[in-house]
Amino acid sequence: MEAFLQDIRFGLRQIVKNPGFALAAVLTLALGIGTNTAIFSMVRGVLLRPLPYANGGHLVHIGYRDPAPDVTNVFFSAQEINDYRRQSRTLASIEEYHSMTFTLLSKGEPDRVRTGVVSASFFDSFGVKPLVGRSFLPGEGEMGAAPVLLLTYPYWRHRFAGDPGVVGKNVILDGKSVTVVGVLPPIPLFPDENDVFVPPAACSVRSSEYAVSNRKARMLSLFGRLAPGATAAQVRSEIASLVGGWRRDNPDLYPEERYHDIPVVAVQEELTGHFRPTLLILLATVGLVLLLACLNVANLTLSRMRNREREVAVRSALGAGRGRLIAQLLTESTILSLLGGAIGVLLAFSGLRLLTAFAGQFTLRASEISIDGPVLLFTLLVSVLTGLLFGLFPAFQASARNAASTLKAGGRSTVGLGGRRFRSLLTISQVAISFILLIGAGLAIRSFLKLREVDPGFDLDHVTTMTLTLSSLYSKPPEMIAFYQPLLERLQAVPGVLAIGLSSDLPLEDDGFSPLFEIEGRTLPEGEEARANFDIANEDYFKALRIPLVRGRTFVPNDAKDAPPVMVINESFARRYWAGQNPVGQRIVLKYRGAGDGALTIVGVVKDVKQLGLDVETGPAFYLPFRQVVGPEMRLFVRTAGDPTKVAPDIVRLIHERDPQLPVTDVRTMAQVRDKSLAPVSLTALLLTLFAALAATIAVLGISGVVSSSVTERTHEIGIRSALGAGRGDLLGTVLWQGMTPVVVGLLLGAAGALALTRFLSSILFGVVSNDLLTYLAVAALLLAASALACFVPARHAMNIDPLLALRYE
Repeated sequence: MEAFLQDIRFGLRQIVKNPGFALAAVLTLALGIGTNTAIFSMVRGVLLRPLPYANGGHLVHIGYRDPAPDVTNVFFSAQEINDYRRQSRTLASIEEYHSMTFTLLSKGEPDRVRTGVVSASFFDSFGVKPLVGRSFLPGEGEMGAAPVLLLTYPYWRHRFAGDPGVVGKNVILDGKSVTVVGVLPPIPLFPDENDVFVPPAACSVRSSEYAVSNRKARMLSLFGRLAPGATAAQVRSEIASLVGGWRRDNPDLYPEERYHDIPVVAVQEELTGHFRPTLLILLATVGLVLLLACLNVANLTLSRMRNREREVAVRSALGAGRGRLIAQLLTESTILSLLGGAIGVLLAFSGLRLLTAFAGQFTLRASEISIDGPVLLFTLLVSVLTGLLFGLFPAFQASARNAASTLKAGGRSTVGLGGRRFRSLLTISQVAISFILLIGAGLAIRSFLKLREVDPGFDLDHVTTMTLTLSSLYSKPPEMIAFYQPLLERLQAVPGVLAIGLSSDLPLEDDGFSPLFEIEGRTLPEGEEARANFDIANEDYFKALRIPLVRGRTFVPNDAKDAPPVMVINESFARRYWAGQNPVGQRIVLKYRGAGDGALTIVGVVKDVKQLGLDVETGPAFYLPFRQVVGPEMRLFVRTAGDPTKVAPDIVRLIHERDPQLPVTDVRTMAQVRDKSLAPVSLTALLLTLFAALAATIAVLGISGVVSSSVTERTHEIGIRSALGAGRGDLLGTVLWQGMTPVVVGLLLGAAGALALTRFLSSILFGVVSNDLLTYLAVAALLLAASALACFVPARHAMNIDPLLALRYE
């Protein structure tokens, strides 16, 4: 222990004695360790930390499929869920969920709240206890029970300033008086970021006769808690058996192609699955950055050891064994690494808010990201291992030198061929790693630019959008139309407004509802489902967003409730079912409640619109006229001649003049909508670029340091060559050649590594392949130019060395 403490004291004195070296090493390590700490905090918070629910490890979502084009989740009716509850043996509890938007009145202006409608035992099954008040009671889930409500923690803080006195008070939700019974704790709001939760009895839609008694009213998501010893595979098998029985009794309700395999997914996997590939890519990236930092500091240490050869030789001559010398030198490197780790933690803390915002684009668990005890322990272990890694070879090399020959050299450097080869190997490794990281960043940037160039199918400039949610006062379609139509006419008269559109969904953020349909007079191949994305639109919607008309017409005021039902389809719909033909005049039968009776006639074809996102391939889609199919919640689109944000306040004021209690929410420009849809890709590309730029900077500085050290070590040789007639150009060429040779080798190895590794980036790339030649050439040119510049500065110094001074060097 005494020897260990002595090594620590001596190591600290060496750091104070060599502040320039220590500062460069500590800052380099701080960047490498800090980035690893930051990304690991995300990995721990999102992937490794158990769900913040007491029963989190036993929760499953039944019917959940990864969102993808032409793929929808399986939803259930209330009758089907009741059957599951009676017959299931693998699930200890079965809970229902769906989400709706209602208007809440408590104090001040009306508020549009996203409302989770759940079975009364939902939070008990999840193992969530309210922070204030109580959860739902069993009887409150029964039809006819007094309506009650739970506030989420964020909404409680925002709307009621965290006042616990709100529990027990009544608020007006969807026109009904509802009692607040509790406040949920600050946990991820799964399955959606709802503001409040109510049991089925408090929801007018869920408690309707249609939802309660109709087996086809499939609007509910299904969650379950595994019974002791049960697995997700057993649940899937049991459900397949139950559905098989239902199919024998009701073959029309359960087509084989739709219900042959109902997935069962762990809730933890659902919460993190989409973020996992991005997180693992970032973790691998910062791991390479840390390795690069280690290589750079190892190079710095080797250069510094050249000046400490005599000191090490004296200690060896005085009796210090090789193990004692290695221990001392590794203690010094570990102290440097621990100092770098401490600064790295501060850097990670400073970027925690940005990381949380980044993770929030992918997962509901972003709020759980923190620099906690396990993360600090990770940083400590990484710091110690890093210190041992970059200090090991220099320590072994320094302790292996012959003390007598070093002392006989009189202080002149005795760096041998092995040491030079090792430093060349370090340079090759740094360049290769930098090349791989820059390729990853380049591909991400190219992917982002490609995505930004995607045509959304409409003109998003000079358009503001906002959400209008009608209360239960407008419960019938004629009442809704009677509200909207005069309002639209009044808004159209606002100075600067060119067009006012109305739609049920927001392009780029559509919920992807795709009902089944049949084509009149046509039978599809067995097992094939006909589905298309569905939106409601008024006659000026296409004008407001400037969606081009390809064939036929769009909606007109005469497309009213008492007129023949019509629809407008997109080009993808027309290509899939009427390739090379004119679909106008064809008739479609929609198979969902609310679309009206009988067939709808196609009256027009419009250009494809990226409803689900810029990176999602557009599939068949159709529009119905809002005068024939209208809903209580609609999106307003205002096209203006100038800046749309200047007109938005006047629009909101006129809406409130029409109905002071109507909530107007989510006011954004369509450019902001586009930017939000690009945020995950742009932020990922930004992080990868920052890490790659950091790695390249470390590598280039390392190359410059190696060449400078080499020139210093060879000053005597350069003087002799100069004295024998070598010109300045010869000296410059020799130094550049020796400096750039490992760079070129590193580029070749890096290119091979990039080809092997960047295929793992495919999950985050769009419109660009992992072996994109343009990216490889651009990155190679960039690294070659930066490395040449790094070599040129010490090479110029070699040109200017005075032969007489060089011959007397050391």
